[in-house]
Amino acid sequence: MVSRVYTPLITPYNRPQGAGQNRGPVSSPLDDPSGGQKSATRQALPQVDVQAEGSNARRSSVGLQAVQLDRSQKIPLDAVLHDFRNTINALGADDQTRAEVGAYLRVVSLQGTKDQPEIPFIKQTLRTAAGALDQYISKALGQPSQVVKEWVDALLLQDIDFHTDQPFTDEPAPSAKTAADTPSNPAPEQRDERDESVDSKAQSVETSPLSVTDKTRLKTLIEQAKIEQQAGQPGAAQSRLQEALDLLDGKEHPEWEGKVWHLRGRFYDKSGEWEQAVHAYEQAANRFDAAGRPEKQAQGLQAAASILEEHGQMTQALNYYRQVVTLDEQNAAQTADRSLLARSLNDLGSAYLRSGDAGNAVSTLEAAVRAGDQIPPKAASDIFSNLGAAHRNLKNFDQAEQAYRQSLQAAKAGRDKDRYTSTLQQMTTFYIEANRPEQAMKALDRLRQLQA
Repeated sequence: MVSRVYTPLITPYNRPQGAGQNRGPVSSPLDDPSGGQKSATRQALPQVDVQAEGSNARRSSVGLQAVQLDRSQKIPLDAVLHDFRNTINALGADDQTRAEVGAYLRVVSLQGTKDQPEIPFIKQTLRTAAGALDQYISKALGQPSQVVKEWVDALLLQDIDFHTDQPFTDEPAPSAKTAADTPSNPAPEQRDERDESVDSKAQSVETSPLSVTDKTRLKTLIEQAKIEQQAGQPGAAQSRLQEALDLLDGKEHPEWEGKVWHLRGRFYDKSGEWEQAVHAYEQAANRFDAAGRPEKQAQGLQAAASILEEHGQMTQALNYYRQVVTLDEQNAAQTADRSLLARSLNDLGSAYLRSGDAGNAVSTLEAAVRAGDQIPPKAASDIFSNLGAAHRNLKNFDQAEQAYRQSLQAAKAGRDKDRYTSTLQQMTTFYIEANRPEQAMKALDRLRQLQA
């Protein structure tokens, strides 16, 4: 008999970051963007056609236009940013792409306002912005595209004036009536996406929007931090985020503070500074709680719990996992969406299992099964696999076999060979423990067939 406490291979789920941050399907398919022609006198840029949804009519891109200046003149940075903005509009880019590229361009603009702009940094950021826009085009076309990159590469070979007099903005200026009559209305990006009645707490806390200057500066600092983190400069990235927190100090915008703290947690985690990462995620959860954003509060707590569990801090990890379940139960009661609840129950149940509490693991994972009718097959396979392991620890062999078989069925439905193989391996060991040699041999034969 093999006697050991099974440690599930399934890691806790990465929680979705909110519908507003997930890239959705492209509603306006793009044609081949390579239809532009080159002029003998200047670098012309490719045209991108956008087909309106539900219509055969096409409109020509007004973006990616060559800057029409004599060779003896410098190309102003404002003209480059203007062309980028036109390109974003012409493509009908989704909100996420628009926000990402716009943030890069604001970083460029901020550098351009300095007496001595960091030209290599500006060039790299423009290339990064081009890559983000090309990624959107590639997904829409279903094939690789480098049309914006090629434009930027050609543009950077020319003589550019890297100075600008005013910050870049991709937002229309408010009308006189709007500014005078609605001074307390939050900007659209600050509004919660859910029903107003659910977020009355957030609205009562954040009573006034950030000024345009503060908001631009905040977004710029965040994007600079991301760029520096990607460039392998975590210390500089954290300094930028601290500047962002200093900017928000005393301004009663807990949701923005939560976003910055959550990003700090991610950066600390990537750098291996797990204690700082846990602290940052805890701060993010606190600020999202103050903002009345329970779903984002749960994200911070789940991230902190996962790190604590990895480093053996099971008591605190279980406490946070239980808080996440409570928040997801409240969300499920309000929205009738129980998918997040099923995932958080699986996280809690598998943590119980790792800590040696198979009894609580079984009851928690059975609750996850009951909540999980809306989750994808792969997630269901994980839940049933963990449930099988919990029953196996309690010597409930019949229940364990049933759970493992359900895990196999879910993995097969999700066409996930790795999960199917993992569950089959666990079943093989389980049959040996249960003194069922014939079934163990059959499971081994199936594993050999899969490996062949």
